[in-house]
Parts: sequence; structure tokens; C-alpha cells
Amino acid sequence: RADRLATEAARLGVRQTFDSLESLCASDCDAIALFTQRWLHGPQAVQALRAGKHVYSAVPAAVSLEELATLVETVSATGLVYMLGETSYYRAQTTWCREKFARGEFGRFVYGEGQYHHDMAHFYAPYMHSGGDDWKRTASFPPMLYPTHSTAFVLGVTFSRMTEVCCFGYLDDHPDGVFDPALSDWANPFSNQSALFRTADGGMARINEFRRVGAGDGRMTIMGTLAAYEEQPGQGVHTWLEFPPDFELRDDDAYRGAMRTVKLQREDVSGIRSFGGVEVTEENLGELPRDYLGCKFLGVSAAQPWWQLPREFAGVPNGHDGTHVFLVNDFVRAVAGNCLPPNHVWLAARYNAPGIVAHESCRRGGELLPVPDYGLPPAGWDRLPETFDLQP
Repeated sequence: RADRLATEAARLGVRQTFDSLESLCASDCDAIALFTQRWLHGPQAVQALRAGKHVYSAVPAAVSLEELATLVETVSATGLVYMLGETSYYRAQTTWCREKFARGEFGRFVYGEGQYHHDMAHFYAPYMHSGGDDWKRTASFPPMLYPTHSTAFVLGVTFSRMTEVCCFGYLDDHPDGVFDPALSDWANPFSNQSALFRTADGGMARINEFRRVGAGDGRMTIMGTLAAYEEQPGQGVHTWLEFPPDFELRDDDAYRGAMRTVKLQREDVSGIRSFGGVEVTEENLGELPRDYLGCKFLGVSAAQPWWQLPREFAGVPNGHDGTHVFLVNDFVRAVAGNCLPPNHVWLAARYNAPGIVAHESCRRGGELLPVPDYGLPPAGWDRLPETFDLQP
């Protein structure tokens, strides 16, 4: 729409505009950011990559396994930067758990949960904005085709992958008619979907994508053999097993005494989700240059890696629990250095493929189905220092 384009360009001070993705791809720009309707991202990313552009994509990366395969192949062939703007990767509870998991404090992964509760009452306006007069046809977008805010809570900590899934759905009968399969472009009757996955590291994960529910917020759980992090609305609890220094299971007496000698400890860590911002002081300056002193990064938690941010981001508005600035910082550095950002296409495929297969399982009444593996990044590609290795 030309009127919307002109209005937003004037509001944001943008001097040059394009009336289509085709004209943008034909320009001399270096990179394209996609914030279009969620079912368009995969093909549009491929189009931009084939035009020689680096790509930042809103979630999801794709809505079919075929689209995901083409996207991964295109990134591999072009060598260009593709990054998925997945906010849960940088949410405070994820970064907090990721650090502890990487140090081995959780032990081996046992079980994880990722839950995205977003009632349709809060989705009507965005769908009307993006869908036009026929917005109800697309508002029924299957919940499990938008899984990344949930799957990233688990896979953004362990860097493993989902291998098989069984999924069930809630048949919606709300009078708004959004999930009427006769009206839906996806013939989708499910407003809520819950999936149980097996993971490649021997664990399990439950992913909930709910669109008709009297609950809110994203929640995560990570349980390992040695420690756990569990959430309820507004609260996070860290528990861990504390073994005596000389603990050894040598005989029956040692087994019997374990209940007394091995302590289950508990800590309320709800404060990690406090997003009042971080001001740089002498106490937290660390190895940052001294011209950071007095700078304040808005909307972030002390549990997030705020020290990665450039000084120019101080005072910049932020959103989605402090995650936006980290995603922008990753993409710009990745493009400048032509290297892999943390949320590269191979991790994006691991976020997205489980949900795509879960929706098919749901359509088949909960049939257990395999989740495909899209492989690993090429070994020789440079990467940002913060980019983790994916597990096989």
C-alpha cells in the first residue's frame, strides 16, 4: 500500500523506499529484513538470498519441510548471512540457563518445556492489520507452525535437536469462527496444540502453542541430572543436588545414606526477569572501555549478556524482554564480518521443523512421526564468538 509506505517513511525519516520485494532485491542494498506475514518468510528469504542479499527474517523461518530444505540449501550455496530473529534465544531465563548448562551445572539434559501462551484476543488487531478484509482466513494459522518462541527455550540451551514427536490439539468452537476449517486457509481447527518430543541427546521436551487460553507469557523449564530451572508466571526457581565432597556409592550403606547426605537445594531466581535496564558502573565495567561508564542499556536484565552491546545502543528503546538489541547487534556484526550469527539457518531449521511435523502429527490424531535433521553448518565457515556449536 503506497499510503502506508509513505506514512511510515515520513514518520521514520526514510528517504528511499521500494514498492515491492522485487524492486528491493534489484537494488544495491546489502541486506534485507523480512517482517511480512509469517507464511511468506521462507520463499521471500530464498528470493532475497538468490538476489545476493543477506537476510534477517522474523519468525518462523518457513511453514513446510520443503521450504526449510530449500532455505538451508540456498544459504549453503550462496554463503550469505541468514539470521532468524528469534527472541527467546536472548530472553533472560534462556541466557541464564545456557551459561549454566554450558558449564555442566545441569548435568545431562533430561526434560525441557517451552510454552507460548498468546490468546486470540491479543492477536485480532495484528491479523486484521496484515490480513485485510479476509483476515479470519489467515488468523487460523496453525499454532505449531509458529513454534520457535517455545522450541528456542529448550534448543537455545542444549543445542540438540528434536527427533520424533506426538502432538494433540484442542478443537476450537469459539463463536468468532476463526478456527472454522471451512474458512481457514489451512483448514485448521486447532487453536491450541501440545507436543511431546524425543531429543537427540536422550531427553524429552514438551512444547505448548496455545491461542485460546486464559494464560499468558512464555515459560520454560530445563531439567538435568544435577539441576533444574522451572517457571510459573512471574517466578523462576533453580534447584540442584548438592553432593558431599567425598560422596561415593561403594556399598549398601552408602546407598541408604544418600537420602541424608545428598541435599536438594532451592533458590528463587525470579529476579533474572527484571528488565529495569543495566547501568555501567565501576563495579560491573569489567573489561569494557571506560567510556562505557554511566551508559545505561534500556529494558535489559543483568542476566542477559549486555556487555556484548556497542556503547551506541545505550539509551536505545528495547522490546520483547530486552531481546531486540541483541538480535540487531548479532545481525550487523555477522554481515560486517560475513560470519555465522548464533541464530543461523541450521539452528532456525531445528526450531521450525519440530513444529511443522508436530502439526502433521496433530492432524493424524497424535501419530508418532520423525523430525528431519537438516545437518550442521560447514566446518570452515567463520562465526561470531558467541555462536555455539550444534550437537549432532
